[in-house]
Amino acid sequence: MNTNRINLYDDLFEKQVVPDCILKIGYKDNDIILYSNFKKAIEQKNISIQIVPEYLNISYQDHLTSKVINEYRLGYASKLKGFKDIISYVRSQYGKNSKPIFKNIKRLEMCFNVKYVFYHGEISKAQYSILMKALRDMLIKRFQQRNDANYRLSEWGKLVDSVYKLIKLKKASLFVIYNNNEPIQINVQYHFKDILIGSIASYNIDYQVFGLGNTGVYKQIEWCIENNYSIYDQGHGDLEYKRRWSNLIYNFKHHIVYSKSDLKSKFKANIEVLKVTTKAFLRKKKAVETLKTIKSKFSRESQDKTPFVKSFEIIELETITDEINTFTSINWKALEYQFLVKNICDFLYYKFEHFNDVVVLQHNSESEIFIIKGKNAYQKVVFH
Repeated sequence: MNTNRINLYDDLFEKQVVPDCILKIGYKDNDIILYSNFKKAIEQKNISIQIVPEYLNISYQDHLTSKVINEYRLGYASKLKGFKDIISYVRSQYGKNSKPIFKNIKRLEMCFNVKYVFYHGEISKAQYSILMKALRDMLIKRFQQRNDANYRLSEWGKLVDSVYKLIKLKKASLFVIYNNNEPIQINVQYHFKDILIGSIASYNIDYQVFGLGNTGVYKQIEWCIENNYSIYDQGHGDLEYKRRWSNLIYNFKHHIVYSKSDLKSKFKANIEVLKVTTKAFLRKKKAVETLKTIKSKFSRESQDKTPFVKSFEIIELETITDEINTFTSINWKALEYQFLVKNICDFLYYKFEHFNDVVVLQHNSESEIFIIKGKNAYQKVVFH
């Protein structure tokens, strides 16, 4: 009699599979039922189900019962019922500190030709492939910047296949922020009834000054409210932005499911309880996180190393009349000049300029000196 081990969060949301042992799933704080199982009762007697969101109420087949253990792992979500729009939600979370959220969105829309696109049900395979490649590239660069590893990259091929199928079924979606036709922020999310699960997100780090991570969360919550979703769930992983956005910080539980009448099943369940409780205790004492950090350091060796970043100096200019003859205009969008994009984005943000108005000049004899020119502002960048 083997114990079947299940990650409910992954199965329910990412794979859209409900374990057969479950009879019903509903919300814990109301009578709404999200799932009912009318299949024949299963013979499986021992199931160990981890990462069960605390806000869900799970009931099992009649011949089964369960013991529930706190995993000492937090989840982060937004309960959205009662909010008429995204502005009211942001103000409820941030209060007087909500201004930077609105400011960054306004600045983004002022500096670029921004499009917000939600792909939910319809997307061509070609467009999907382009976006998922862009997301992978963003993740690699973002985690290089953080000097960290990302386990998603090791299973990318399988992920790409599964997400596309679920998008067509409206069980997953892509949210994309475009500058013209260039994706600069991409989110993968899953849909289960009226719950939106934010799963994978990244952005072009050259645009970091615009706070695209917060804008992505803002737009997804806005979509949820407009489409009558009850919960936006950002899952586990203790990150500051998740804490700021979440009005529902909950515990994940571990359910040890076993037969009510079978003594062997009860015995196996008690052994499993001991194992799970021990692991939960270690997590509470931070030992599990320490072990993961050690493993992460080793796994970084298999991923690309942190790229070299040129150092530079910014010189503010009132005019370029005196030196314009020593510079030549370049195509700064060409691949060889991509190292300039972050400087250009910073220039746009702080100088209130627009992307389409930017001209970049390169010094005729000193190739590491550039001038960024907008409609009303100029800036010299000297690389070392």
